[in-house]
Amino acid sequence: MVRNSESDIQLVREDLMGELKAIIDYQRHIEVITNGEIRHVLEHIRDDEKEHVAELIKLIRQLDEMQDTKFKKEEL
Repeated sequence: MVRNSESDIQLVREDLMGELKAIIDYQRHIEVITNGEIRHVLEHIRDDEKEHVAELIKLIRQLDEMQDTKFKKEEL
């Protein structure tokens, strides 16, 4: 486990919330935009945001032993 301050963990969690909000926003836009090229670009960006979520969750698991235990309990 990497040892970091609570403020580090808090900042990473805030970043995670931002990425999740971005996914929601992009998806909402994708559902209403009729231009196929724009939709394609937004889908690509949304998928990149999903990768960022995975990377941030990996960091959170490294920074917070209790959180990692909860993920393991749920077999995640």
